[in-house]
Amino acid sequence: MYTYHPVVEILVKSFGTTPQSLEPLHEQLLAYRENTEGLKEAMLKHKVIGESEFQQALAVYYELEYRDNFNDVPVVREFTEFIPIRYAKKNIFFPLKKTRNTLEVAITNPELSQPLDDLARHFKCHIQSVISHKQAVLDLINRAYDESSASTEDAVDLLDSEETYENILAVEEPEDLLDATDEEPIKRLVNSLLWQAAKDEASDVHIDPTPRETIVRYRIDGVLQQVTVFPRQVHVTVVNRIKVMSRLDIAQKGLPQDGRSMVLIAGRKIDIRVSTVPTVHGEKIVMRLLFQEEKLMQLRHLGLAKYILQPYQNMVNSSGGIILVTGPTGSGKTTTLYASLAEIDNEARNIITIEDPVEYKLSGYSQIEVKPKVGLTFANALRSVLRQDPDVIMVGEMRDTETAQIAIQSALTGHLVFSTVHTNSAPATITRLIDMGIEPFLVSSSIIGVLAQRLVRRICPDCRKSYQPHPEQLRELGIKEVSFRKLDRRFFRGDGCDNCRQTGYRGRIGIHELLVMSEGVKNTILESSDSDTIRKQGLKEKMITLRRDGVNKILHGLTTAEEILTITSE
Repeated sequence: MYTYHPVVEILVKSFGTTPQSLEPLHEQLLAYRENTEGLKEAMLKHKVIGESEFQQALAVYYELEYRDNFNDVPVVREFTEFIPIRYAKKNIFFPLKKTRNTLEVAITNPELSQPLDDLARHFKCHIQSVISHKQAVLDLINRAYDESSASTEDAVDLLDSEETYENILAVEEPEDLLDATDEEPIKRLVNSLLWQAAKDEASDVHIDPTPRETIVRYRIDGVLQQVTVFPRQVHVTVVNRIKVMSRLDIAQKGLPQDGRSMVLIAGRKIDIRVSTVPTVHGEKIVMRLLFQEEKLMQLRHLGLAKYILQPYQNMVNSSGGIILVTGPTGSGKTTTLYASLAEIDNEARNIITIEDPVEYKLSGYSQIEVKPKVGLTFANALRSVLRQDPDVIMVGEMRDTETAQIAIQSALTGHLVFSTVHTNSAPATITRLIDMGIEPFLVSSSIIGVLAQRLVRRICPDCRKSYQPHPEQLRELGIKEVSFRKLDRRFFRGDGCDNCRQTGYRGRIGIHELLVMSEGVKNTILESSDSDTIRKQGLKEKMITLRRDGVNKILHGLTTAEEILTITSE
């Protein structure tokens, strides 16, 4: 052990790293005896240790403070004015606070010298380093420059209705919209709209022309909210700017168009899907924002209750069969599918996805985007994939009988298949497949489970308050009033605050219904394809419905009764 960097010894002694896990890295560890950055890269690549643990060990070695986040650190305008954002991101450092003789600086690499020396000279004080992990420092940097950026309202105020198309076409896209120094009002407006949408975690941006003005709305937590308006006379100019960004034909105004663009906003990669349609007042634009996260969501973070999570995880670890996730558009089906794939060892198994479009671009997976215009349909892609020796296949959607038949044959030949279907419940999915022409015996023998889900708004934790519900509301939810009062249970709702934009909600959480393909359910499917009959059998086997799971989340203070009553039915 003494031949390695001392940080390795600290990791073994204090952070649970085993000598056995280091053996495959022996040569690299020797090579990086004096290079902590190379050492970290090697250990993270081989998943020996997490970055947070490595940085903590680094802090112990250098006898420095370690902090996991800087959310409580106020932004100092003096720092953003002196340090260019690109320089801060390149070196991954940023000042936290300045006292009389000391400047506290967040860093990831204690061997960083030049930037810290520059800070010491400029502020004429001693540097006190605080070690953290990369994402925490980048989040601090992005927040600092977010708060120093111009608002959408400022951009609207600077609009020049006479700006020419030539000027719009002339400017190149910035690396990061926060880095943009372009003074042209239209570009500043569009950049500001996208930046604000990303900041508010909006899923869609709607730009709607009216006779007198153009209205901009964001879909936040599944609900459209108006955020700003701008003069009607610049609508065409804004539309053309967005068309240029997404490589659409600016001369074509009478037909719908679809395009895509990739931007960086505050260090986050965002894939923007753009749709334009002609209306009587001009072209309407909807931009779908897909955040390209580097890490997959984990199943345990999706709001799956224990009584659903455990049996679903058992399904995901099956060697073969079909797992279906169902729900309406925008209910998080793709996120659930990718979280399911994250449970599978992608190094030991060949995982191939077929999607329209590929929403999460990730390493370690073979991802195929269907292109119906050139004949690459789900069915054709699936046929080809079967010749690629797959272990796990994810099909974005079972849209037709042909795709469903091939998927079922794949499952019957030992492949694990994930896919989605648009139905209202888990039992209705079985009925839907049979209606598509799939034989009941094939359905019962190939499918191992169906997960139905919806997204409901989560109560804002900053303004959450309890209250006693009305008896009628309890009856609608199927809750016995006597038991409820006896146990002194409460409902919760948000009063509205600045953190939730006065809505009482912040973020969303899933509610779920899992139909396990037991012998009883299989026999029921062979006897009847009626969804009510299948549902009754599922309930006999203790299937938790969407409504029931929603009620449990109400009682745990996660969402409101209004949300569950709106989204579900019994």
